[in-house]
Amino acid sequence: MIAFASLWVGFVIGVVNVQLIASEGVSRVELILDGRPVAELRAPFAAPLDLGCEPSPHELVAVAYDAEGKELGRARQWVNRPRPTAEASLVLEGGHGGSGRVAQLTWRALAREAPASVTATFDGTPIPVSDPARIELPPHEPARIHFLKTVLEFGEGVSATAELIFGGSKTVEAHSELTATAVELERKASLPPVETMAGWFEVDGIPLEVAAVDAGGIDIVFVAEGSARAGLRQAFRRESLNDAETAANLRNGARFNREDLRFRFLWPVGRLTAQTEMVANVYPSTPWLSRKRSSIGRAAGWLLDWPSWSRDGQRLADAVAVAGLTAAEANRKRAVVLLLGPTAKDGSLLTPDEAMSFLRRLGVRLEVWSIGKRSPETLRWNARTLISAYEHREFDDAVRDLLEEVDRQRIVWLEGALLPHEVETSRFARGIRRVQ
Repeated sequence: MIAFASLWVGFVIGVVNVQLIASEGVSRVELILDGRPVAELRAPFAAPLDLGCEPSPHELVAVAYDAEGKELGRARQWVNRPRPTAEASLVLEGGHGGSGRVAQLTWRALAREAPASVTATFDGTPIPVSDPARIELPPHEPARIHFLKTVLEFGEGVSATAELIFGGSKTVEAHSELTATAVELERKASLPPVETMAGWFEVDGIPLEVAAVDAGGIDIVFVAEGSARAGLRQAFRRESLNDAETAANLRNGARFNREDLRFRFLWPVGRLTAQTEMVANVYPSTPWLSRKRSSIGRAAGWLLDWPSWSRDGQRLADAVAVAGLTAAEANRKRAVVLLLGPTAKDGSLLTPDEAMSFLRRLGVRLEVWSIGKRSPETLRWNARTLISAYEHREFDDAVRDLLEEVDRQRIVWLEGALLPHEVETSRFARGIRRVQ
């Protein structure tokens, strides 16, 4: 009955042009932004909508009515939330008991017809995938809730994730009407069984039901400011530079044997594109990479090709906001690291405070590392980690400390379609806090 003709992928602010497709019989359409009516449209069902200049996730709902006021249908679109360019779905085949069960995996991607690789975890543990279309499940207790997660890589940085929660009385796809919320465990704390976490989370005082908890892998996005490269090259100058195989694998985005850790680099030298009164940000980045013999710092300093940049042409805060969406895309443990060099300068539309606020709303951890000498930007971003341009161990130590912190994150799946920043922990929650 009603569908969005205008789709927004990536980071969007300002005025957008909403266009809808309505079937015969639709007399009017009500637009609801974040639960608040903002417009009433009639044919041709199009109007500008101001999302504001402060970046934030949004829920936009279009409700169609006939001439008598009867609701005919509705459509939802998320704005400034991760939007994949590939999609996947899991369906559990019929069967009984906890042995010999299979989940069917289907997918659609713009990049290519078949995925380059498919990985799967069952209750957080990797399982083999011999046939991507049919995932064989390990023996399990059918009376308990289980979590199946698949990740499909299509190349060129395009991936898709599908989750399935089943067991007991539940069988539901995690991307349908569930919301992923990132939380952090206090030191030495652990989460109880999902069945005992009733009332731990709420929105506006209304308790939410916890469907599952995922302790899967880690995604780190490094926003690499141009002048940071010289310090990284100098810090890792004593490392061997003859590993041609590792360099080729990094350039091609090959996956290594560290399936629990992925990282990518994003450079703040993109462009702002105007699309019918809408401002969108596009920035160059690597595909998701994995660490094997080379360190992350060595990859950044020597093995990756950085785009050309100018000091006045970089948009640091805007790029951090885009990196936050990228880090949260697969609903894994996540963080963004901004690498600032000695001559860093920001020409963004956003301020550092606005970018940091956006990442807090998404539930993405942000760290800012100063490479070499401090710059005025390190003060604006409150950079707490200073890495010498002469000692690569400082960079490796910072990566190790970051991973130890991020590894305490858990992704909690809550029933319902919710804005992540509206979810709060209740007084019943123990040993956790939202990732900010």
